[in-house]
Amino acid sequence: MAVMTLFVRLGLILVTVFAASAWAGTEGSISGTVTDPQGIAVSNATVKIISAQGVALKEITTSQTGEFQIFPLQFGSYDVIVNLSDFEPYKATVQVGSGGNSQIEIHLQPKVTGKEMVLEVKAKKHLIPSSAAVSSTEISHEKIETLPQGNDISLPKLLATTTPGAVQGPFGQTYFRGNHANIQYQIDGVQMPDSPSNTFGQVFSPRNIDHMEVITGGIPAEYGERLAAVINVLTKSGPEQPGGSVEINYGSYDTFSPTAAYGGSNESGGFHYYASANYYQTSRGLDTPQPKDSSNIDQGGEDSVHNKATGNNEFLKLDWLLDNSNKFSLIGFNSTNTVQIPNFPSSFSSTDPIFNTSNKYGNDPLIYIPADTDDWQNEVNSYIQTIWKHSFSDRSFLQVAPYYKYSYIHFQNDPTNDLVSGNAKAVSFYESRTVNNFGLKTDYTLRINDQHLFKTGIQVQSSVAQGKISVQQSLASPPVVDDGTDKGMFESIYAQDDYSISKQLVLNVGLRFDATQFTFSDVSPSDSMLQPRIGLNYMVTDTTKLHVFYGKLFQPAPIENLRRTYVATGGGSLPAYDVKAEKDDYYEAGIAQQFLESHVAMLNVYYKDATNMLDDQQLFNTSIAQPYNFANGFAYGVEFSIKGEISSHWSDYLNYSYEIAKGRGIGGGFFATGTPSDNDYHFLDHVQMQTANAGVTYKENQFYWTGQALYGSGLRTGDQNNTSLPAHLTFDTTVGYSFNGDSWATKFKLSADILNILDNPYPISIANGFNGSHYAAGRQFFVRLAKEF
Repeated sequence: MAVMTLFVRLGLILVTVFAASAWAGTEGSISGTVTDPQGIAVSNATVKIISAQGVALKEITTSQTGEFQIFPLQFGSYDVIVNLSDFEPYKATVQVGSGGNSQIEIHLQPKVTGKEMVLEVKAKKHLIPSSAAVSSTEISHEKIETLPQGNDISLPKLLATTTPGAVQGPFGQTYFRGNHANIQYQIDGVQMPDSPSNTFGQVFSPRNIDHMEVITGGIPAEYGERLAAVINVLTKSGPEQPGGSVEINYGSYDTFSPTAAYGGSNESGGFHYYASANYYQTSRGLDTPQPKDSSNIDQGGEDSVHNKATGNNEFLKLDWLLDNSNKFSLIGFNSTNTVQIPNFPSSFSSTDPIFNTSNKYGNDPLIYIPADTDDWQNEVNSYIQTIWKHSFSDRSFLQVAPYYKYSYIHFQNDPTNDLVSGNAKAVSFYESRTVNNFGLKTDYTLRINDQHLFKTGIQVQSSVAQGKISVQQSLASPPVVDDGTDKGMFESIYAQDDYSISKQLVLNVGLRFDATQFTFSDVSPSDSMLQPRIGLNYMVTDTTKLHVFYGKLFQPAPIENLRRTYVATGGGSLPAYDVKAEKDDYYEAGIAQQFLESHVAMLNVYYKDATNMLDDQQLFNTSIAQPYNFANGFAYGVEFSIKGEISSHWSDYLNYSYEIAKGRGIGGGFFATGTPSDNDYHFLDHVQMQTANAGVTYKENQFYWTGQALYGSGLRTGDQNNTSLPAHLTFDTTVGYSFNGDSWATKFKLSADILNILDNPYPISIANGFNGSHYAAGRQFFVRLAKEF
């Protein structure tokens, strides 16, 4: 209570002092100096900022010393333009990162007399933000639309195929840098609460993304709790001219998915609106459990038995500019997903060797489930946030954002078939749970002077999970039932300063304090941690940046806690350890190099030393997971990426990562599956030592083509995860054409996708404890037809 009281008082002080934003986490700035050919400062020069869509956003006049500062700007790419008599027009493309300042030195050249007027100025490119010591990747909605599956791509697939360090797991899970889950999603600067199944990718559709930033390392103090990676999403807003689109996607596995979107603004431009809605159905909702046959477990089968899925999602965003100092935003979205749990085809029998003997990797036999087993799952997630952004001046801003998230998950079991095998590890699982999250996030940003960008903020959240869970191990005995209520309080406060020591050297230093209080039926644990974080950036040249980072990280366990149910299945003989917060010391160093004018190469190395390292145990072929702790753990790796434009029509990217993550001992959340309890370090099951993805896009006028490749050395499997699954290599491609002109086909867009071109249904995981087996889909074909209006 003392910690809670402290946070309430701090919150009231901040709200009172600052008059009560999503400035934090989404905004940066551009600063610089304008000089003439002799290096003399040019005063009263007008500097204009143009968005990537060609919209004039801001303009400012340089000071007597030729300096300018433009703030705030949402992260992304901007054109900086200076037109001044007696000088050649100047244009440069500058990349702005969230939470930092991008510096640019503008050297004007004298206008050449007798020369014809220059109609187009070739822009210089400054693609490396000079501050913010983070490892990050940015993806725009224009890029998403040219990828295989376009706006129908899932968020986990988008991350796994475009960013370094992302490993794709079963059921839409994504693992970053040796972490199982623990990914933070920010929607317009507001941190989203957890989903019960940790699969936010099924809750939010990429079609509603304007652009997003994926931060994988060097995470500053403004971010907390879920720190494996930060997915910083800026959502779409209504355009100036009202308009919309409809689209139909049809393809393999009877996939059918219609979508509609519409947005616009009022005549004054002070009110903008955007809405979208989508429905989908498919006969392959989840990754299937069956191998090709009993003798070949390194390839998946073609059947998709009892695996239908249906769902819908809706999104709404309203922006209201009250005056030059106040803006209000409302964002709401909802998703409903119902999926059957896939079974083995009838061609498999309980007498097959895979159900009776250990496999080639040393795993226990698979648990046989008949083809007519009727397990299914339904999940509903609804979310709403409101944001008040207030500008005190052109140097200070405030944001206040209350939010609410409702989640419901229902897993319906079929005990008769679930337990028919008689296997000692067979379990029939039932769950019907709701989670309600109420929260408030407040951030204040102050540009003190040209050297200091100061931020501070608080966040408080209350979460309550309640509902029935039952586990049955034998038809001869009744299920073990838990119908308790889990409660959690989360409080955070931070302060950080982005200090430009010189034009080449930027120091980011911050301090964060997180606290949690949980209430379960048997224990009421609490924890907290003070987390200093410091990052240093050094611009060796205009095109070369070095950065180093050290920070302490605090990652609390999720509110959903199923451990008591699984302890009960052991007759009460298993220890009921509480799930603890993970506490880390995190180190990172990296270099970024711009080359060929429009390409950037980045190399980052990292090391994490963890106490009570969090991990999740997936429950068979469901998307439900139970967290637990290793007593100690570590993770380290290397990431390399190249991204840029080859020419005006061609763009490319390449990402490679190498990772190691191990844990030892049990620190919390132990239940009936039997996890390693000795003092030797063991690989974690979600580790894929080598991962690479690459893509190339050609776009000219109405036509585009993209090819992608994804390589993985295989997740861990076997006794104590002592080996890897076979490596896999897949290729995807898409081609599209937009029809213009005066014909009936005007504003139609036709696209075709081929996924997994080489038809490689590789194993994602095989018979690993409670995790079960999961295989990727083989070759798939899709056609998309869209119409704008």
